[in-house]
Parts: sequence; structure tokens; C-alpha cells
Amino acid sequence: MRRWPAVVLLITLLFAIPTSAAVVYTISPARDYVPDRPPQDMTSIEWWQVPPQSLMSSMLIGVSPELLVVVNVLFLLNVWLFFGYRRIMKRTALGHETRTAIYDHIRTHPGIRPATLAEDLGINRGTLRYHLEKLQEVGMIVTTAVGGQTGYFENRQKYSVLEAKVLIPLKNPKTRELLFALLENPRMSRRQLAERLGITASSVSWHIRRLEGDGIILREKTGGEVRYTLSGEAAAFVGERAGLLRAGGCREGVGAGSEG
Repeated sequence: MRRWPAVVLLITLLFAIPTSAAVVYTISPARDYVPDRPPQDMTSIEWWQVPPQSLMSSMLIGVSPELLVVVNVLFLLNVWLFFGYRRIMKRTALGHETRTAIYDHIRTHPGIRPATLAEDLGINRGTLRYHLEKLQEVGMIVTTAVGGQTGYFENRQKYSVLEAKVLIPLKNPKTRELLFALLENPRMSRRQLAERLGITASSVSWHIRRLEGDGIILREKTGGEVRYTLSGEAAAFVGERAGLLRAGGCREGVGAGSEG
């Protein structure tokens, strides 16, 4: 939102309000108070070290104390306009057909990545980026990143931080298979996972590295061999997703929007 109207109004008020308004100060003696310890030495600072708010207040008091009231009113008005603007934009954000389609697709495919979103809806990346920014601007969607991959979610706090981080790798078929394998057989080694998934050990390491840093997979070294297992919260959530997939009732978290 442009701020120049507020600046123009402030300048107008600076000229409109008399700067010669008399300010009367009453000074009274400090009675018989004697401090119980010597005063502390004061350290002088330069004017540019003073906080901007304090500097502005001092300047306004020197010019005309009434302007402090005007500035406070303008500040409150600006805050009100900002939140009012945000509420209006949130109500009208879905008035655009493409933006509505994007929002609905994110709702039914939590954790979906931009590339898949563009492919599913047949939207070019530039147009998609524009509408995603608008939806984020009004607080309707949020993002979560795992291993350098960003997923989009409806901003309803439906999932915990870890659950959101699990949903993103679940979109990748091989990563999903790895998570399901560890759910069924905890403490599998890299070699066992490679045999189970039909991929190389280095590929298993690549998938695991993306998940370890976010607390989804834990490692345990036993007798010189490293074994992997799901963390407690991740295991519970992956188990829930796996159960829904087997029941054929989950299009949002696992079955839909799979990414390679």
C-alpha cells in the first residue's frame, strides 16, 4: 500500500499548526531528598546513535507538542487501514478463477510442490508464482521446506511442523516407499533399504540426508553398522497416511500429487 498520502497529510499539518504555541513549564524544588549513592557517570552519544523514534519525538516537542498527537493518530489510522485492507483483500482474493483453482488444489493436496501444481493445473510458472504470492500476502496459504523442497499448505494450522515436513517427501514415490519400509521394519540398514527399494545405496543416502535434518528419520549405530528408524511423531503420522492410502480414502496427503 502506498504511504505517500500520509506523508503529504503530515507535511500539510506541519504548516497548518502554529509552531509558536506557548508551552509553560512549572519547575519545583526537589525538596530535601538526598540520594543514598553518588550519581553514575553519564556517557555522551552522538545524535545519530539516538533511536529514530526518540529523535522524532524530541524534534516534534521542540517544534510543536501538538504534532505528537497528530503523529499518533496517523500511526493508528495507518495500522487500521492496513488490517482493513488485508481483510478486504482476503474476501476478494478468491474472486479470480485461476487463484481459486490454485487454492482449492493446495487444500486437497497439502504439501504440493510448485512444479506439480503448475503441471496439474496447466499454469505457467510465472502466472503461478504471481497468484501464490497474492495468496500468501493475504495469509491464505503458507509454505514449508524439507531438504530444499518447498511445499504449499492451506493456512489453517491443520498439521504440526513435523507433520507438514512429512507430507512433502510423501509426494515422492521412492521417499514414500522408504518411509513405509521403516514404518513396517524399524532399524533397517542402508543396504537393506536399497534392496527393499531397488535402488543404489547412494540413492538411499540421498533420501535419508533430506529427512534426518528435519527429525523425520533417526540413526542408530550398532556394532559398526548404522540403522535407521522413524522418530515417534513421524512414525505415527506416516502410519496414519499409510492406513488412509490402503483404505483408498486419502487423496490429499499420499495418493494425489505424487512427484518424482
